[in-house]
Amino acid sequence: MRPVPEPVVPAWSPPAYEVDGDGKVVGAQPGSPNNWGRWGDHDQRGTLNLITPERIVAAARLIRTGKRFSLALPIGLPSPAGRQPPIHLIRATTGDSVLGAPGLQFSDDWIVMALQASTQLDGLSHIGADDLLYNGFWGGVVTARDGARRLGIHHLADGVVGRGVLLDVAGHAGVARLAREEVIESDRLEEVAQAQGVAVMPGDALLVRTGYLGWAMETGEREPNREPGISRQAVPWLAQRDVALLATDTPAVEVWRDTSDDRPLHVRTLRDLGLLLGELFDLDELAADCAADGVYEFFFAAMPLPVVNAVGSPLNPVVIK
Repeated sequence: MRPVPEPVVPAWSPPAYEVDGDGKVVGAQPGSPNNWGRWGDHDQRGTLNLITPERIVAAARLIRTGKRFSLALPIGLPSPAGRQPPIHLIRATTGDSVLGAPGLQFSDDWIVMALQASTQLDGLSHIGADDLLYNGFWGGVVTARDGARRLGIHHLADGVVGRGVLLDVAGHAGVARLAREEVIESDRLEEVAQAQGVAVMPGDALLVRTGYLGWAMETGEREPNREPGISRQAVPWLAQRDVALLATDTPAVEVWRDTSDDRPLHVRTLRDLGLLLGELFDLDELAADCAADGVYEFFFAAMPLPVVNAVGSPLNPVVIK
């Protein structure tokens, strides 16, 4: 028998901190800015708390034409998600009966998929740093056996519903798509907002278009971890405006090689702010309509699947103008 290499066993030192019975690290300190404790010491909803009934009612008044846009990728077509594509299984079909199988004529199917393999929402348990998740919960509350025992996606089942704003960064620049690894900082977001005549306000779902997804779907090409995206430098700007959701038409929202901060944008948003992130939003059709009528604000709704203890969920975000 050939020699079998011994697997590497990394060295490990037990942590010095204490975890209480609620799954929180005692004395944990967040980064800055942060929303830890803002909605209670045991909050598991993060910036979803910013979407109040009053803001939803105000957003409903933005519906003027009834025109609807789905921002979701079709599940089943190739996508630049970077995860295994969904597996669609047909269990039974009416065609089976038509061709001779006895019994009731019916169709039934299954789907097996990574919950973040298409247009999707990152849950607050998706990213941690220094053994910490949002609001001081311990990274160890998420396990392969039980899933996210805190900060599961099912806590967000009532959805991101309210005012949405599109900032078409690629359209403002006059290009089909932004360059590889192009970094979008806060001053650029503000510039686009002013040019479009729209303000980003508390509780908003902020959608940022780079043009990447349209290019990737049309060409079938990908630039893994080299897509354009939001800079970590923009996090204070997002925090000041109390954005409830930040979503882009890229697989990662951020630019991974951005060095404007020592913590990735995912850590600064999901862990520190509890700011929800949406990825792979198809924004091209919406952007064309917004450019045509000059209206970049609208009613927005995106409902995650209430998968108990999951760390993310596929979405079908819908805009109504």
